[in-house]
Amino acid sequence: MRTPGFLSTLALAALAGCGSSTSPTPPPPPAVVRTFTTAQLAAAAEYSRARGGTAVVVMQHGALVFEDYQNGANADTATHVASATKAFWACALAAAIQDGLVSGYDERVSDTITEWKDSTLHPGKQLITVGHLASLSSGLSQDVDYIQGTTPLADDIYDYVVNNLRLYYLPGTTFEYGPSHYYAFGVLLQRKLALAGTPMNPLEYLQTRILTPLGIEYVNWEHDVAGNPHIPNGCTLTPRNWVKLGQFFLQQGWWNGREVIASTRMAELRVAAGPNPGHGRFLWLNQPGGYPPAGLPLPPPGISGGFIYYGGYTDIVAALGAGKNRMYIIPSLNAVILRQTLLESDAFEDTEFLSILLGG
Repeated sequence: MRTPGFLSTLALAALAGCGSSTSPTPPPPPAVVRTFTTAQLAAAAEYSRARGGTAVVVMQHGALVFEDYQNGANADTATHVASATKAFWACALAAAIQDGLVSGYDERVSDTITEWKDSTLHPGKQLITVGHLASLSSGLSQDVDYIQGTTPLADDIYDYVVNNLRLYYLPGTTFEYGPSHYYAFGVLLQRKLALAGTPMNPLEYLQTRILTPLGIEYVNWEHDVAGNPHIPNGCTLTPRNWVKLGQFFLQQGWWNGREVIASTRMAELRVAAGPNPGHGRFLWLNQPGGYPPAGLPLPPPGISGGFIYYGGYTDIVAALGAGKNRMYIIPSLNAVILRQTLLESDAFEDTEFLSILLGG
Protein backbone atom coordinates (compact mmCIF):
# COMPACT_ATOMS: atom_id res chain seq x y z
CA MET A 1 0.00 0.00 0.00
CA ARG A 2 1.20 3.49 -0.77
CA THR A 3 0.43 5.38 2.42
CA PRO A 4 -0.01 9.14 2.75
CA GLY A 5 2.57 11.35 4.39
CA PHE A 6 3.64 11.06 8.02
CA LEU A 7 0.98 12.10 10.49
CA SER A 8 2.20 14.28 13.32
CA THR A 9 1.80 13.22 16.93
CA LEU A 10 -0.46 16.24 17.39
CA ALA A 11 -2.71 15.13 14.55
CA LEU A 12 -3.01 11.58 15.85
CA ALA A 13 -3.68 12.75 19.38
CA ALA A 14 -6.39 15.12 18.25
CA LEU A 15 -8.18 12.35 16.37
CA ALA A 16 -7.68 9.63 18.96
CA GLY A 17 -11.17 10.02 20.33
CA CYS A 18 -12.95 10.36 17.00
CA GLY A 19 -15.47 7.72 16.07
CA SER A 20 -16.21 6.56 19.59
CA SER A 21 -19.53 4.81 19.94
CA THR A 22 -22.60 6.94 20.53
CA SER A 23 -25.02 4.00 20.44
CA PRO A 24 -24.82 0.91 22.68
CA THR A 25 -25.24 -1.57 19.85
CA PRO A 26 -25.20 -1.46 16.04
CA PRO A 27 -28.52 -1.32 14.18
CA PRO A 28 -29.82 -4.80 13.38
CA PRO A 29 -29.40 -6.00 9.79
CA PRO A 30 -32.56 -6.38 7.69
CA ALA A 31 -34.43 -9.66 7.86
CA VAL A 32 -33.43 -10.97 4.43
CA VAL A 33 -34.90 -14.15 3.04
CA ARG A 34 -33.69 -13.83 -0.54
CA THR A 35 -30.27 -15.02 -1.68
CA PHE A 36 -28.67 -15.03 -5.10
CA THR A 37 -28.89 -18.23 -7.10
CA THR A 38 -25.84 -19.91 -8.58
CA ALA A 39 -27.24 -19.33 -12.06
CA GLN A 40 -27.80 -15.61 -11.45
CA LEU A 41 -24.30 -15.13 -10.12
CA ALA A 42 -22.71 -17.01 -13.01
CA ALA A 43 -24.76 -15.17 -15.63
CA ALA A 44 -23.95 -11.76 -14.16
CA ALA A 45 -20.25 -12.63 -14.08
CA GLU A 46 -20.37 -13.74 -17.70
CA TYR A 47 -22.08 -10.48 -18.69
CA SER A 48 -19.24 -8.55 -17.03
CA ARG A 49 -16.50 -10.76 -18.51
CA ALA A 50 -17.85 -10.36 -22.04
CA ARG A 51 -17.60 -6.58 -21.62
CA GLY A 52 -14.04 -6.46 -20.39
CA GLY A 53 -14.55 -6.89 -16.67
CA THR A 54 -11.83 -8.00 -14.29
CA ALA A 55 -13.93 -8.94 -11.24
CA VAL A 56 -17.42 -9.51 -9.91
CA VAL A 57 -17.58 -9.81 -6.13
CA VAL A 58 -20.71 -10.26 -4.04
CA MET A 59 -20.90 -9.97 -0.27
CA GLN A 60 -24.08 -10.85 1.60
CA HIS A 61 -24.71 -10.98 5.35
CA GLY A 62 -21.12 -9.87 5.87
CA ALA A 63 -19.56 -12.81 4.02
CA LEU A 64 -18.08 -13.12 0.55
CA VAL A 65 -20.51 -15.39 -1.28
CA PHE A 66 -19.14 -15.02 -4.82
CA GLU A 67 -15.88 -14.00 -6.48
CA ASP A 68 -15.15 -14.27 -10.18
CA TYR A 69 -11.94 -12.90 -11.69
CA GLN A 70 -11.93 -12.37 -15.41
CA ASN A 71 -9.82 -11.62 -18.46
CA GLY A 72 -6.52 -12.54 -16.82
CA ALA A 73 -7.21 -10.79 -13.50
CA ASN A 74 -7.06 -12.30 -10.02
CA ALA A 75 -7.84 -11.25 -6.46
CA ASP A 76 -4.70 -9.09 -6.36
CA THR A 77 -5.56 -7.14 -9.52
CA ALA A 78 -6.16 -3.52 -8.56
CA THR A 79 -8.10 -1.12 -10.75
CA HIS A 80 -8.36 2.64 -10.80
CA VAL A 81 -12.00 2.99 -9.80
CA ALA A 82 -12.09 6.56 -11.11
CA SER A 83 -15.20 8.48 -10.04
CA ALA A 84 -16.32 5.64 -7.78
CA THR A 85 -13.66 7.10 -5.45
CA LYS A 86 -16.26 9.71 -4.54
CA ALA A 87 -18.00 7.35 -2.09
CA PHE A 88 -14.98 7.53 0.21
CA TRP A 89 -15.57 11.27 0.58
CA ALA A 90 -19.18 10.72 1.54
CA CYS A 91 -17.83 8.93 4.61
CA ALA A 92 -15.25 11.65 5.19
CA LEU A 93 -17.99 14.28 5.11
CA ALA A 94 -20.08 12.36 7.64
CA ALA A 95 -17.03 11.97 9.87
CA ALA A 96 -16.13 15.66 9.60
CA ILE A 97 -19.60 16.64 10.77
CA GLN A 98 -19.47 14.16 13.64
CA ASP A 99 -16.00 15.38 14.64
CA GLY A 100 -17.19 18.98 14.75
CA LEU A 101 -14.92 20.07 11.91
CA VAL A 102 -18.02 20.96 9.89
CA SER A 103 -21.08 22.26 11.70
CA GLY A 104 -23.58 20.80 9.24
CA TYR A 105 -24.89 20.89 5.71
CA ASP A 106 -26.11 24.49 6.05
CA GLU A 107 -22.66 25.83 6.87
CA ARG A 108 -21.44 28.45 4.40
CA VAL A 109 -18.26 27.30 2.63
CA SER A 110 -17.04 30.92 2.50
CA ASP A 111 -16.74 30.91 6.30
CA THR A 112 -13.68 28.73 5.70
CA ILE A 113 -12.68 29.48 2.10
CA THR A 114 -12.72 33.14 3.03
CA GLU A 115 -11.59 34.33 -0.40
CA TRP A 116 -15.16 33.66 -1.53
CA LYS A 117 -16.48 36.39 0.76
CA ASP A 118 -15.16 38.91 -1.77
CA SER A 119 -18.25 39.42 -3.92
CA THR A 120 -16.28 41.39 -6.49
CA LEU A 121 -13.79 38.63 -7.24
CA HIS A 122 -16.16 35.75 -6.47
CA PRO A 123 -19.74 36.92 -7.01
CA GLY A 124 -22.34 34.57 -5.55
CA LYS A 125 -19.92 32.06 -4.04
CA GLN A 126 -20.63 33.32 -0.53
CA LEU A 127 -24.04 31.58 -0.86
CA ILE A 128 -22.57 28.09 -1.36
CA THR A 129 -23.13 25.70 1.55
CA VAL A 130 -21.60 22.34 2.39
CA GLY A 131 -24.92 20.78 1.39
CA HIS A 132 -24.68 22.35 -2.05
CA LEU A 133 -21.27 20.75 -2.56
CA ALA A 134 -22.50 17.35 -1.37
CA SER A 135 -25.59 17.41 -3.60
CA LEU A 136 -23.55 18.62 -6.61
CA SER A 137 -25.64 21.78 -6.83
CA SER A 138 -23.06 24.42 -5.86
CA GLY A 139 -23.37 26.14 -9.23
CA LEU A 140 -19.58 26.17 -9.68
CA SER A 141 -18.05 25.75 -13.12
CA GLN A 142 -16.46 22.36 -13.75
CA ASP A 143 -13.39 23.40 -15.80
CA VAL A 144 -12.68 19.76 -16.57
CA ASP A 145 -9.53 20.43 -18.62
CA TYR A 146 -7.92 22.00 -15.57
CA ILE A 147 -9.13 19.87 -12.65
CA GLN A 148 -10.44 16.51 -13.94
CA GLY A 149 -8.62 13.27 -14.63
CA THR A 150 -5.17 12.03 -13.71
CA THR A 151 -3.25 14.69 -15.67
CA PRO A 152 -5.19 17.97 -15.36
CA LEU A 153 -3.78 21.23 -16.70
CA ALA A 154 -3.75 22.89 -13.28
CA ASP A 155 -0.58 22.00 -11.39
CA ASP A 156 -2.23 23.02 -8.09
CA ILE A 157 -5.87 21.99 -8.34
CA TYR A 158 -6.75 23.29 -4.88
CA ASP A 159 -5.44 26.77 -5.66
CA TYR A 160 -7.25 26.74 -9.01
CA VAL A 161 -10.53 25.78 -7.37
CA VAL A 162 -10.30 28.61 -4.84
CA ASN A 163 -9.27 31.33 -7.26
CA ASN A 164 -10.40 30.41 -10.78
CA LEU A 165 -13.78 28.68 -10.73
CA ARG A 166 -16.79 30.74 -11.75
CA LEU A 167 -20.36 30.54 -10.54
CA TYR A 168 -22.69 29.48 -13.35
CA TYR A 169 -25.90 28.79 -11.41
CA LEU A 170 -27.54 30.01 -8.24
CA PRO A 171 -26.42 27.53 -5.54
CA GLY A 172 -29.01 24.85 -4.81
CA THR A 173 -30.93 25.23 -8.08
CA THR A 174 -29.08 23.09 -10.63
CA PHE A 175 -27.54 19.62 -10.44
CA GLU A 176 -24.29 19.38 -12.39
CA TYR A 177 -22.05 16.35 -12.18
CA GLY A 178 -18.38 17.26 -12.12
CA PRO A 179 -15.18 17.54 -10.09
CA SER A 180 -15.39 21.10 -8.76
CA HIS A 181 -17.78 20.29 -5.89
CA TYR A 182 -15.45 17.57 -4.61
CA TYR A 183 -12.28 19.62 -4.83
CA ALA A 184 -13.98 22.52 -3.07
CA PHE A 185 -14.84 20.08 -0.30
CA GLY A 186 -11.20 18.96 -0.26
CA VAL A 187 -10.01 22.53 0.23
CA LEU A 188 -12.66 23.09 2.90
CA LEU A 189 -11.64 19.94 4.80
CA GLN A 190 -7.93 20.73 4.60
CA ARG A 191 -8.49 24.22 6.00
CA LYS A 192 -10.81 22.92 8.72
CA LEU A 193 -8.13 20.47 9.83
CA ALA A 194 -5.53 23.23 9.94
CA LEU A 195 -7.84 25.46 11.99
CA ALA A 196 -8.38 22.55 14.41
CA GLY A 197 -4.64 22.17 14.91
CA THR A 198 -4.43 18.93 12.92
CA PRO A 199 -2.59 19.96 9.75
CA MET A 200 -3.44 16.97 7.58
CA ASN A 201 -4.38 16.89 3.96
CA PRO A 202 -7.80 15.33 3.17
CA LEU A 203 -6.33 11.92 2.31
CA GLU A 204 -4.48 11.75 5.62
CA TYR A 205 -7.75 12.47 7.41
CA LEU A 206 -9.54 9.80 5.36
CA GLN A 207 -6.73 7.36 6.13
CA THR A 208 -6.72 8.02 9.87
CA ARG A 209 -10.45 8.30 10.33
CA ILE A 210 -11.82 5.60 8.00
CA LEU A 211 -9.38 3.55 5.93
CA THR A 212 -7.18 2.37 8.79
CA PRO A 213 -10.07 1.46 11.12
CA LEU A 214 -11.68 -0.54 8.30
CA GLY A 215 -8.42 -2.16 7.19
CA ILE A 216 -8.75 -0.78 3.66
CA GLU A 217 -5.46 -0.65 1.78
CA TYR A 218 -5.17 1.04 -1.59
CA VAL A 219 -2.41 0.49 -4.14
CA ASN A 220 -2.22 4.08 -5.37
CA TRP A 221 -3.87 7.45 -4.89
CA GLU A 222 -3.40 10.12 -7.55
CA HIS A 223 -1.96 13.53 -6.57
CA ASP A 224 -1.53 16.73 -8.55
CA VAL A 225 1.86 18.30 -9.28
CA ALA A 226 1.62 20.37 -6.08
CA GLY A 227 1.11 17.20 -4.03
CA ASN A 228 -2.61 17.56 -3.34
CA PRO A 229 -4.54 14.27 -3.32
CA HIS A 230 -7.18 13.94 -6.01
CA ILE A 231 -10.59 13.93 -4.37
CA PRO A 232 -13.12 12.69 -6.98
CA ASN A 233 -11.05 10.14 -8.86
CA GLY A 234 -7.84 9.17 -7.09
CA CYS A 235 -8.11 5.61 -5.81
CA THR A 236 -6.69 2.34 -7.17
CA LEU A 237 -7.42 -0.77 -5.08
CA THR A 238 -8.35 -4.46 -5.18
CA PRO A 239 -11.92 -5.79 -4.94
CA ARG A 240 -11.48 -7.33 -1.48
CA ASN A 241 -10.37 -3.97 -0.12
CA TRP A 242 -13.07 -2.00 -1.91
CA VAL A 243 -15.90 -4.26 -0.78
CA LYS A 244 -15.14 -3.33 2.83
CA LEU A 245 -16.35 0.18 2.13
CA GLY A 246 -19.69 -1.14 0.88
CA GLN A 247 -20.04 -3.35 3.94
CA PHE A 248 -19.33 -0.31 6.13
CA PHE A 249 -22.28 1.47 4.51
CA LEU A 250 -24.47 -1.60 5.10
CA GLN A 251 -23.44 -1.67 8.76
CA GLN A 252 -24.37 2.01 9.05
CA GLY A 253 -21.01 3.18 10.30
CA TRP A 254 -20.15 0.24 12.54
CA TRP A 255 -17.04 -1.91 12.19
CA ASN A 256 -15.83 -4.73 14.42
CA GLY A 257 -18.22 -3.77 17.20
CA ARG A 258 -17.33 -0.08 17.15
CA GLU A 259 -19.32 2.84 15.79
CA VAL A 260 -16.65 4.47 13.62
CA ILE A 261 -19.15 7.02 12.28
CA ALA A 262 -22.54 7.63 13.87
CA SER A 263 -25.35 5.75 12.13
CA THR A 264 -27.41 8.92 11.94
CA ARG A 265 -24.63 10.65 10.01
CA MET A 266 -24.29 7.71 7.62
CA ALA A 267 -28.04 7.73 7.03
CA GLU A 268 -27.93 11.41 6.02
CA LEU A 269 -25.72 10.52 3.08
CA ARG A 270 -28.57 8.53 1.49
CA VAL A 271 -31.01 11.46 1.51
CA ALA A 272 -31.74 13.16 -1.82
CA ALA A 273 -31.32 16.71 -0.53
CA GLY A 274 -30.74 18.53 -3.83
CA PRO A 275 -32.33 19.00 -7.26
CA ASN A 276 -31.64 15.42 -8.44
CA PRO A 277 -33.64 12.66 -6.69
CA GLY A 278 -31.05 10.20 -8.00
CA HIS A 279 -28.24 11.70 -5.94
CA GLY A 280 -27.76 11.93 -2.20
CA ARG A 281 -24.67 13.40 -0.58
CA PHE A 282 -21.66 12.34 -2.65
CA LEU A 283 -23.57 9.09 -3.45
CA TRP A 284 -25.85 7.91 -6.27
CA LEU A 285 -29.37 6.72 -5.40
CA ASN A 286 -31.78 4.48 -7.31
CA GLN A 287 -34.75 6.78 -6.77
CA PRO A 288 -37.59 7.27 -9.28
CA GLY A 289 -37.20 10.53 -11.15
CA GLY A 290 -33.44 10.60 -10.62
CA TYR A 291 -31.11 11.14 -13.54
CA PRO A 292 -27.57 9.91 -14.16
CA PRO A 293 -24.31 11.63 -15.01
CA ALA A 294 -23.81 12.62 -18.63
CA GLY A 295 -23.08 9.66 -20.89
CA LEU A 296 -25.40 7.22 -19.16
CA PRO A 297 -28.87 6.56 -20.58
CA LEU A 298 -31.91 8.25 -19.09
CA PRO A 299 -34.38 5.74 -17.65
CA PRO A 300 -37.66 5.17 -19.46
CA PRO A 301 -40.86 6.64 -18.00
CA GLY A 302 -43.06 4.63 -15.67
CA ILE A 303 -40.39 2.44 -14.09
CA SER A 304 -40.56 1.34 -10.46
CA GLY A 305 -36.88 1.98 -9.78
CA GLY A 306 -34.31 4.56 -10.81
CA PHE A 307 -31.65 4.97 -13.48
CA ILE A 308 -29.32 2.44 -11.80
CA TYR A 309 -31.85 -0.40 -11.86
CA TYR A 310 -35.20 0.07 -13.54
CA GLY A 311 -36.91 -2.85 -11.81
CA GLY A 312 -37.24 -1.51 -8.26
CA TYR A 313 -34.90 -1.77 -5.28
CA THR A 314 -35.12 1.95 -4.66
CA ASP A 315 -32.83 1.51 -1.65
CA ILE A 316 -29.81 0.87 -3.90
CA VAL A 317 -26.89 3.20 -3.21
CA ALA A 318 -24.08 3.22 -5.74
CA ALA A 319 -20.57 4.43 -6.51
CA LEU A 320 -20.10 4.77 -10.27
CA GLY A 321 -16.72 5.05 -11.98
CA ALA A 322 -15.45 5.07 -15.54
CA GLY A 323 -14.94 1.79 -17.21
CA LYS A 324 -17.53 0.81 -15.70
CA ASN A 325 -16.25 0.27 -12.16
CA ARG A 326 -19.26 -0.21 -9.91
CA MET A 327 -20.24 -0.66 -6.29
CA TYR A 328 -23.91 -1.35 -5.56
CA ILE A 329 -25.09 -1.41 -1.95
CA ILE A 330 -28.54 -3.00 -1.44
CA PRO A 331 -29.62 -2.74 2.22
CA SER A 332 -32.85 -4.72 1.70
CA LEU A 333 -30.74 -7.69 0.57
CA ASN A 334 -27.92 -6.97 3.05
CA ALA A 335 -25.62 -7.17 0.03
CA VAL A 336 -22.72 -5.39 -1.64
CA ILE A 337 -21.98 -6.06 -5.31
CA LEU A 338 -18.77 -4.99 -7.03
CA ARG A 339 -17.79 -4.93 -10.66
CA GLN A 340 -14.29 -3.85 -11.66
CA THR A 341 -12.55 -3.33 -14.99
CA LEU A 342 -9.29 -1.97 -16.35
CA LEU A 343 -11.04 -0.44 -19.35
CA GLU A 344 -11.90 3.24 -19.59
CA SER A 345 -15.19 2.54 -21.38
CA ASP A 346 -17.22 -0.47 -22.43
CA ALA A 347 -20.75 -1.64 -23.23
CA PHE A 348 -21.61 -2.55 -19.64
CA GLU A 349 -25.01 -1.23 -18.50
CA ASP A 350 -26.03 -1.04 -14.84
CA THR A 351 -29.65 -2.05 -15.22
CA GLU A 352 -28.79 -4.97 -17.55
CA PHE A 353 -26.22 -6.35 -15.14
CA LEU A 354 -28.49 -5.97 -12.12
CA SER A 355 -31.46 -7.42 -13.97
CA ILE A 356 -29.44 -10.59 -14.55
CA LEU A 357 -28.30 -10.76 -10.94
CA LEU A 358 -31.62 -9.82 -9.37
CA GLY A 359 -33.80 -11.78 -11.76
CA GLY A 360 -35.71 -8.71 -12.95
